[in-house]
Amino acid sequence: MKKVGLCSALLVLVFALSMTLAFSGSVFAYSKEKPMVIKCAIDNPPKDIKARTIRKLGEQVTEKTGGRVVFKYFYGASLIKKPAFVDGVGRGIADISTGPISFVTGKIPALSPFEIYGAYDLSKKLEMSKEVQPLLIEVFKEKKVYPLMQQFTGNCIFTHKEKFLNTPSDWKGAKMRLAGRWQSTLGKMWGASPVFLPPPELYLACQRGVIDGFMLIYDITFGLKLYEVTPYITDTTFSNNIEIITMNLKKWNSLTKEDQGIFLDVVKELEPWNMKETLSVVEKFKGIMTSKGAKIHTLTAGEKKLYLKDSYSLWPEVEKVSGPRGKQFMQILKKYR
Repeated sequence: MKKVGLCSALLVLVFALSMTLAFSGSVFAYSKEKPMVIKCAIDNPPKDIKARTIRKLGEQVTEKTGGRVVFKYFYGASLIKKPAFVDGVGRGIADISTGPISFVTGKIPALSPFEIYGAYDLSKKLEMSKEVQPLLIEVFKEKKVYPLMQQFTGNCIFTHKEKFLNTPSDWKGAKMRLAGRWQSTLGKMWGASPVFLPPPELYLACQRGVIDGFMLIYDITFGLKLYEVTPYITDTTFSNNIEIITMNLKKWNSLTKEDQGIFLDVVKELEPWNMKETLSVVEKFKGIMTSKGAKIHTLTAGEKKLYLKDSYSLWPEVEKVSGPRGKQFMQILKKYR
């Protein structure tokens, strides 16, 4: 009877262990012969720097894991659209995507401080990213997402079809495409009418007079040839966002610790590459755009001061709505202005 009881206990223990392994994403869940497939939803064109960064991430992870993890790429919003880079990934429709936080500050108000123009000095982006990462992990955990990496977006630019927007007063009466609550708030403060449209719709909107201009970054403006319809480009040199490569949290947790370490090692190498490559590509784009009729004005110190005065005036209001975590982000960002 004792032997029967011992055997039963062992069977229960073995069953419990097998169930634990089955539901914990064990090391036996994938292998080189049966690799984990990472579905990447990329709204950006394949040659865009953000798309290239994700592809480089995939290639290096696949190589360093010996083929245990492979990436499959879905371009042109064929899997999810860019505004779903958090919700779509959290639900597992895609395993990885990328997008700007201005699309989600309404649902994740703690991220609001990043949306303010000049929230951090772009030259200090890598140091800033490292310091905010632990807090970002906490925030995105609630959305079932792991913030894998912050992409460098480059300078924020204001464009217009007829004039430079050198000072806030130049916005008066303009219909401007803006993204996010706080950018729209500033647009209204400056006398503009904020409109939200996805970037692919901007060319026709500008051409038909639906809008007069927009706030974006160089690579999108170049890639969609928007400089053809809004040739006046005001380079603010400000930050206006952070772009997050998101990963489904369940997928992240189903990786072995070894492979998680490989992902993080690749990201550590990739972030400075992404920043350097973006800066290089932007200079190339600027040259091409000006050769085709675009005009670029970089804000002077005095012009920057006028913009930042209004921008920073929103911080007390941002602090109220962004909560305790938003306040923590703000305390970090103040060190990197």
